[in-house]
This record gives sequence, structure tokens and C-alpha cells, in this order.
Amino acid sequence: MSFKELSINELINHEFDCSCGKKHIASIENIAIGKNALDKLPGIMETQKLKDGSILSKSDKVFIVADVNTWEVAGERVESMVVQAGYPVEKYIFPHKSMHAEDKYAEEMKEHLPADTKLIIAIGSGSLNDLTRYVAFGAGLPYYIVATAPSMDGYASNVSPLVHNNLKITYSAECANAIIGDTDILATAPDVMIAAGLGDVLGKYLAINDWKMSELINGEYYCPEVGELVLYSVKKCVDTVPGLVNRESDALQYLMESLVLIGIAMSYIGFSRPASASEHHISHFLEMKSIFKGEYGQLHGTCVGMATCIVSDMYAKFLTMPFDYDKARAHAETFDYDTWEKEIKRSFGLGADEVIKLYKQVHQNDPEVVEKRIDSIQNNEAKLVSLMEDVVADTQKAPQLLKALHGLTSPAEFNVTKEEFKDILMYAKELRNRYAALQFFYDMGVLEELADDIIEKYMK
Repeated sequence: MSFKELSINELINHEFDCSCGKKHIASIENIAIGKNALDKLPGIMETQKLKDGSILSKSDKVFIVADVNTWEVAGERVESMVVQAGYPVEKYIFPHKSMHAEDKYAEEMKEHLPADTKLIIAIGSGSLNDLTRYVAFGAGLPYYIVATAPSMDGYASNVSPLVHNNLKITYSAECANAIIGDTDILATAPDVMIAAGLGDVLGKYLAINDWKMSELINGEYYCPEVGELVLYSVKKCVDTVPGLVNRESDALQYLMESLVLIGIAMSYIGFSRPASASEHHISHFLEMKSIFKGEYGQLHGTCVGMATCIVSDMYAKFLTMPFDYDKARAHAETFDYDTWEKEIKRSFGLGADEVIKLYKQVHQNDPEVVEKRIDSIQNNEAKLVSLMEDVVADTQKAPQLLKALHGLTSPAEFNVTKEEFKDILMYAKELRNRYAALQFFYDMGVLEELADDIIEKYMK
């Protein structure tokens, strides 16, 4: 049976023997998405197992965490429900008007976490979820997330990306024990947050494409079942964009389910490969640039949506160019580590050390490493062209879909200069040991040419 034939609750808390030869499991105990989903919270708590195997009792303390915005949206209601169900409650409301998932806020949450806490309930979206997952994992506690916006794909993730030393670091963690997405609450989210969720979903077209490309070029493991599940959930969401514009419950449910399904796919694989490729690398570097300036910048999904439009354009442009393998091999030989390191220190600033450390582990730009990949590209050219043609067809409507929700589709709409965005296009690939579009363009010796083309098109 294909994963896409199963309901979202049939995909969790069960081990599958997959056709790819691996076993997949997403250890999420409860998912409730839809109209009046929050009403299921007390019943979910009644069956919650603690780490020692016992069931959460009415004498066990529940710690509720929110920020000043999410508290107004759903915090008081959640607290009232938990108290009425008979559980002792303590809460902490972050006082900051805006905040990112930074390690300093994780430490702030730890400072306010009661020592006798047995369950954490977070009320929010991206930042609150990442922070709570990290803190709950470190404390050995189960946690729930009550979603206030369908704005990102990390609800079911088993990792926490936090900003540490000016660089976004992905830390191992555990999935939420319960994910609750009440569409009446989600409907109150502003357009920018719904557009961010859609942007994160659209980026999966590129993530799955680049995963398939890496299988051909590098022999990387790829799971067709997981890839099919992700693309199915993306299409289901894309087909209901008009409903998102009108805040229709079914459309919001499909978007939230798509975001959660992507997290389930990541849990199946054990890392974020099914959900993240060059569009995320661009987003992460863009977010870092904002942090360097002391700003919070745009939402993660907003950045991913824009980057999806950009990478789609780069693929479309590349398909008009010949596969020039002599040019690619000549370009590979020009790599000079000392020059590269200077550029990394210039463009990444305080985050450069982590990037340089990664390079010394994987040597992704060393001529002999690149030339080996070029050989694989040449041997698989026809299949690679077919993949790129398909992904361009899938993503060419991304700008139109995002604009329907007032989403951003151009780097000119961000607080970034032409020089900074060219740095992002040239060096974002160095952030992760993950083969994707930008590294492919580098391997073919055309990354700078394509970057200049994007700058000319969007940032005259």
C-alpha cells in the first residue's frame, strides 16, 4: 500500500517496512487537524504516556508556553481547558513582540521551566515549536504544539534549527507527542503567515527533485514512497489555494496537513532531505544576513517561497544552455581554497567558522570531487534533463500562487542589496552537506552566470 493512500493518523506511531528496503516510523502519538480540533486536547492528555511509561495524572504539572501574540490567539483558552480538566498549570509568556528560534530564548524557557513539569504545551508556530522541542528533548519531557498559524513545515519534525553563534544549527530532538491544528484558530493567522506556509510547501517540489538528482549523481539513498507522499501532499495543498484566500476550513486543513505530512516524511528518513534543498539554503543564508544586521527579517516560509521562485528560474535558464562538460571540468580546476576561505569569511562574517569546518569534512568543491560528479552528470544527462523539465513545470506557477496570498516572490522585496543576494546565490550551498541545485550549477561551471542573470532580472 502506498503511503499516500493512508490518512495522516494512519501514518504515525506505526513502523512500516518500505519498498525502499528501510523501516519508517514517525513517533507522534496524536494529530488533530480540522474544525474544533482543540476540543480534543483534554482527551489526548488523558492517554499521554510519560517517559517512565506511566500515564499523565491529574497531579502532574503542565507547563504552558506562548508569546505575547499567540497567548491572545489561543493561550487563555488552552490554559482554561487544562485547568478545567484538573491539571495543575504554570505558564510562561515570552514578553518579546517578535523573536526567532535562537539559543538565548531556549535558555530563557529553561529558566522558567518548573522542575516538576511532566508535560509542556506550546502555543504558536515556527519559533515556539522549535524552541519547545529543543527544551523538551533536553529535559526528557513530552510536549504538544497547538498551532496558531499554518506557516511552516516543522510541526512534525524531529530536529530543532536554532541560531547559535550567528549560524543556524540543526539539533537532534524528538517529534511532538501531539499536534493540534484547529482551523478556526488557523483562520485568524494573517496572510503573511499563510503565504509562508504555502511557500514552505511549494519548496518541496525542488527538495524532492534535488534528492532524485543526487541519487543519480552521487548514489544517494532515495525513497520513492516518501517522495511520492510529499509530492501528493503538495499537489493537494496547491489545488486549494483559492480556498486559502477565503480562509475556508477545508483549505486550511489541507495546508496544515501538508505541512505536518512533510514533517512525517522527515521523521521517516531521519533528517530533512525530503523537505529541504537549495531553496532552504538560500532561505537560511538570507535569514542569517538579517540577523547579522540585528533584524528579524521575513518569516522562514516567506524566504523559502521566494527562493523557490528563484531556483525555478535558474533551472529554466539552465535548460536553455548546452551541457558543456569541457567548461565544467575547466571551472572545477580553478578552485582555490585560500580564495574560497576569504570569500566565506567576507560573506558569512561571524558564521564563517562553522562553514569552513564543514568544508574540511566534505571538501565539496575540491576539483577531484567535482570532476567525479561531472562524470556522473554526463552519464545521466537525459534523466537529469527530464527531472529539471518536470520541476520547472511544477514550480512555474509558484509566483502566481504566492501573490494570491500577498506572498513575496522577488529578492527585491527583501532588505538585501544586489551584492548581498549574489553572495547568497554563490555561497548558500556551503551551509549544508547536501547536494542540490546550487551545487549542481557550480559543478557545471555556470553558477555565477546564473546568479548574475537572477540579479539582472529581479534587482536592476
